[in-house]
Amino acid sequence: MKKLIYTIFVMTLTFVAFIPKAGAQFFFFDNPLINEKAPEFELPTLSGKKTSLSTARGDSSAIVFFWATWCPHCREQLKELNAMNGEMQEKGIKVVLIDLGEKPELVQKYVEKNKIQLDVILDQESALSEDYGLVGLPTFFFINKEGLIKAVEHSIPENYEEILSS
Repeated sequence: MKKLIYTIFVMTLTFVAFIPKAGAQFFFFDNPLINEKAPEFELPTLSGKKTSLSTARGDSSAIVFFWATWCPHCREQLKELNAMNGEMQEKGIKVVLIDLGEKPELVQKYVEKNKIQLDVILDQESALSEDYGLVGLPTFFFINKEGLIKAVEHSIPENYEEILSS
């Protein structure tokens, strides 16, 4: 029994050593990027042009939403984001959608079928998963005007404006 516990302990430490961002979330339930500058990227959009976080966000606060079409909770949150898009634009908050690991054709069909009004950034290789320390989907990153990540959530909290202004 002691050998089993020891083996599990060693395996857990090994996991944490090789995946520090995910390990930090696993043990402390906080993303290590909170209050850090959001990692920059350049990826294609569903409409075919390349964009970066700084281009998509501009000098505004932003909600970056990581999702996938196969994820049922993502679909619920995406529907809510789509409905709130006009309200968020009026408040000067950009919504950045990043689909993880899926082919453009599949995402395009989903966007058309569900009348999503926002452009989607495609991370077909899921490269941003490690950069952002993603543990699961859906995941929201709340980035203030200075480009700092102020919170990481798995749904849209009612006080999202307060989070972005902190």
